Amino acid sequence: MAPTTATFILNFNYYIYKTFDISPNMLKIKLISLLLPIKIASIIFNPHPVRNDRIKNISKHIPKKATIVSSSGNKASPGCARSILVQDDVLISEVLFNPRPGGVDFVEIYNNSGHDIDLSELQLANTNTAGKVANIKNISAKKLTMPEGTFWVITSNQKNIRENYDVKFPNQLIQISSMPAYNNDKGTVVLLSHNQVLDRLDYQSKIHHPLIQDEDGISLERVSFKVPANEPGNFTSAAAAAGFATPTYQNSQSSVDGNSEVFLLSKTFSPDGDNFEDVLKLEYHMKQNSSLATVSIYSDKGRLIRKLLNNQTIGTNGFLTWDGLDDHGGMSNIGIYIVLFDVFDLQGYTKRFKLACVLAGKLN
Repeated sequence: MAPTTATFILNFNYYIYKTFDISPNMLKIKLISLLLPIKIASIIFNPHPVRNDRIKNISKHIPKKATIVSSSGNKASPGCARSILVQDDVLISEVLFNPRPGGVDFVEIYNNSGHDIDLSELQLANTNTAGKVANIKNISAKKLTMPEGTFWVITSNQKNIRENYDVKFPNQLIQISSMPAYNNDKGTVVLLSHNQVLDRLDYQSKIHHPLIQDEDGISLERVSFKVPANEPGNFTSAAAAAGFATPTYQNSQSSVDGNSEVFLLSKTFSPDGDNFEDVLKLEYHMKQNSSLATVSIYSDKGRLIRKLLNNQTIGTNGFLTWDGLDDHGGMSNIGIYIVLFDVFDLQGYTKRFKLACVLAGKLN
């Protein structure tokens, strides 16, 4: 059968001068990661430039139901074309490579593309001793839609993950027969689409927070999707306050815009069991990741009532609750209380937040 020819129109977000010497051999297919066996025969410039400074990458501007038409007018048959994915479309978000005894590894990925993605187009892998991609595993044997902006977890035992961590979206757990081997001390996680690398993380156990003594069961979370996975500081330990891992939802250590802040959702609470403001809810947003915090509740006389956190790692976002009980399990008296939220990191940053609240109730 004679080879089929097709025309692709590429709109660039800057002007390409026609006089510039560009030949077909200079255009590398991997530049746009079409993942198709294409040979470029010729290049024809449009004399009327298309100006669109909002174009970010080619994959985001290809219609989901686009049809490729050959020079003879024949349409490509259904199923003959593969999805077009480029680097940064899907990213490694979180990795658990050193589970607790009886636990299992998991890898979380994030759809950063701005459009839906078919998970059957993706694979996980590691690398061999020569540094080459090895042990490639398909993420899904059948078509499975990954909506934009969602987090999906791949593991060999999703029941084990649900039993050990807070899984907010169980339908975003994917179980495969076996995972690529990820060693406890160091290794490499590779995310691919049709054997083309989309993202890669080279991890080591020393990436964990230096004050963590037991790393078992603590995942490494990505801080920012705007910088490469292997950028120093872009992966760090999941916060203890978040349960040491955040499978299927936003990372506890994800970067936050703006200044650090701590506030009460309501300054009054009444732990009387009527399901209305029964607990004090405190929300925090930290500019720095990998911070530690001590959170204490004092009476208006300065007496320590309850310690909610004691030099514990926290995420960039989170919340705490106080049910009115003291450190001995007794219910505190009606009155005014002071919440001290002390946060610090190993780079010398320290800050104290001081908040007042009222424990209310019925008077006899």
